[in-house]
Amino acid sequence: MGNSQSSIAPNLQHAQATGVLQLSGKKLEEWPAAIHRLNNNLRTLDLSNNRLTSVSTSIDGMVQLKQLTLSSNRLTGLPDQVCSLSRLTILSLERNFLQSLPVGFSQLKSLKTLQLSGNKFKDFPASVLDLPALELLDLSTNSIITQLPGNMSNLKAVELNLNQNQLKLLSDSLADCPRLRILRLQENCLPIDQFTPKLLRDSQISLLAVEGNLFLMKQFDQLEGSQAYQERVTAVRRKAEH
Repeated sequence: MGNSQSSIAPNLQHAQATGVLQLSGKKLEEWPAAIHRLNNNLRTLDLSNNRLTSVSTSIDGMVQLKQLTLSSNRLTGLPDQVCSLSRLTILSLERNFLQSLPVGFSQLKSLKTLQLSGNKFKDFPASVLDLPALELLDLSTNSIITQLPGNMSNLKAVELNLNQNQLKLLSDSLADCPRLRILRLQENCLPIDQFTPKLLRDSQISLLAVEGNLFLMKQFDQLEGSQAYQERVTAVRRKAEH
């Protein structure tokens, strides 16, 4: 551990001046206590591709932190103190061993991007539904098998990625998500009857990725509401071209 700590000294010095601390791939097995000398001015912290099994409970001292990257570690949970990072806008936690989020996670009122792909979630983490600034939620490559919450309409995200899970049931309330434009559901266990007329006709979704489920795409194209969905797709495409 001593060698790891000494090897990050130049990074710490650079971060003192820039507010950006890059410690990816340093073979760290423990959270470096020296980081907290930078609490007052650290805006970006990257600890990806290490061997961390936990996050320090002192992280709540990083009052200026806007971007936190902890991808490709060995994390099984997050401390409640993460929920105090009121300025955090990007949180990247891909490829860990997380099964749940802290109870107070919805306190992250500035969070826009939440990357949770490649973890061990079996249930959809309902606390994300109360994140008011959320734009992108990536829960792909987990093991979500339970039905989505009935209050999915509370989701503020523009894009929701649930590719490569084990979903068998959707929630019709997805159609009522006020900002949802992109919904990715590829490679799940969804039957064709989960794509209801309400979801296809009444939602704002203009990119619905559904390949790799329990039906053929020609069946999807024949669903009630499919024409209304295709009209939205075309309208968005034309708008992008001009």
